[in-house]
Amino acid sequence: MRLIGKFIIIIIIIGILLGASAYVILYTDDTNGTNGGNDTKPPQIVDVTGNITATAGKTVTITVLFIDNVDVTQAILYYKTAGAANWTHISILSGSNIISIPSGTTSNYHYYVTVDDAAGNGPVGEPSTDGSKFYIITVRPDDEYFTHIVFVEESTSVTCRYCPNVAAILEQLESSTNYRFYYVSMIMENSKTAEYLTSVYNRYADPTLYIDGGYQVILGGLHPEENYTTAIQAAENRVVPKIKVTVTAEYKNTTNTIATNVLVVNGEQTPYSGRLRVYLLEIISSQFNDYNGLKYRNAFVDFLLNKDISVSANSNITYSADWPVGTLDYENLKLIAVVFNNSGNNAFSNPPTGNPFTAYYADATDATYVVKDARNLPPEVGILSPQKGKIYLRGNLFLSRVLYKKTLLRNTWIIGKASIDTYAKDDSAIEKVEFYVNDNLVANLTEPPYNWTVPFSFIKKPWIPSTYTIMVKAYDDTNKTATASIDVKVWWAFSFFGK
Repeated sequence: MRLIGKFIIIIIIIGILLGASAYVILYTDDTNGTNGGNDTKPPQIVDVTGNITATAGKTVTITVLFIDNVDVTQAILYYKTAGAANWTHISILSGSNIISIPSGTTSNYHYYVTVDDAAGNGPVGEPSTDGSKFYIITVRPDDEYFTHIVFVEESTSVTCRYCPNVAAILEQLESSTNYRFYYVSMIMENSKTAEYLTSVYNRYADPTLYIDGGYQVILGGLHPEENYTTAIQAAENRVVPKIKVTVTAEYKNTTNTIATNVLVVNGEQTPYSGRLRVYLLEIISSQFNDYNGLKYRNAFVDFLLNKDISVSANSNITYSADWPVGTLDYENLKLIAVVFNNSGNNAFSNPPTGNPFTAYYADATDATYVVKDARNLPPEVGILSPQKGKIYLRGNLFLSRVLYKKTLLRNTWIIGKASIDTYAKDDSAIEKVEFYVNDNLVANLTEPPYNWTVPFSFIKKPWIPSTYTIMVKAYDDTNKTATASIDVKVWWAFSFFGK
């Protein structure tokens, strides 16, 4: 009977595959992609970037959205400087492309876009097909002193599944130096973060990027990198007042404090009013690991300054503050100073119309490390498996495609034989990684991989579900440490499934 059942299943699967293959053959039977030669509908351009401002010496990204009943096979971006006789053209079939504005450029740029399909029902253009009408890229001088640096705040949470995707993109973009911005990880498990994001941005969910104080808002963590670069460039190229902020910091060993000075320069002919915030960050978070078990970067700790300011025309003013370091590692600290305009703008944390808030755009940003030169950073350590809010059966994630799509469980369960898998790294070297269970040292590893298998003998009452706190502690070669921990429920099934 079992053999007959398997045979029937195989026949059914083959039938499905054959049916699907036939469908594909029939569906793709076309004449050069023209719907059997009956394609008479021209493509449509749904949206284009439109008029935009750019800074000389930088790039500007043009995006276009187009559709066709069969397929768009050609999309061209035409551009030139105002007054030039000839148009330069490049493909924009991917949906976007970049125009480089040379340093020292004083003329504006013009551009238009055309698209066509395989049947030649076009071209159609926006705003024209021949350049008789065009969009304008307004080019502003590259005034280096008042260069605008973008500020990005990521609302994130340790239980947010897609937040690590966004953090990885931000880290990559920042390290590339192709974009002028600083970012901070605003971790909701920090009570000061939660209060700030709720009161200032009427936060909706994680991850959310607030770019330049809400000039751009990106909700969700599955967007392509292009969405972030386009938004950052748009903020970078927007017209802002001539405001410059410079932040300096010095660690005072005798008082264990950070002495901070912030210079705000107003280059406008009129007075400027706004709000100054100085964000204190840990380069590597000492307290929080993300959903994947990795340490957060640029993790918000507290505000050193958060006050209204007013600067006279063509003038400057300095603000100072001392902040006690406490138990934090001063070599692991960074400051970002941001000046926000006092003019309010309508914005939404759940675009296009949900969770409204008043956005006060960031006009100037600067950053500094507390230790400017060589820094001895603490090690990084995290628990990769088990993950919070999931069930592990003999070391394997249980029903991963069913249970954890939308929400995590309240508890982390280990049923049967289990391994505690970690990662540890340092800017110099890892000396050792210790494993603790309920504050008791149970393992000490000096070489990777830093994984520990929970022995059956460890569970005193395996037939009763019990909660244990597992902590890992990494030491670097200068004896600096970092920790990560997780609470797990262990069930009697240890004995059932064996050691």
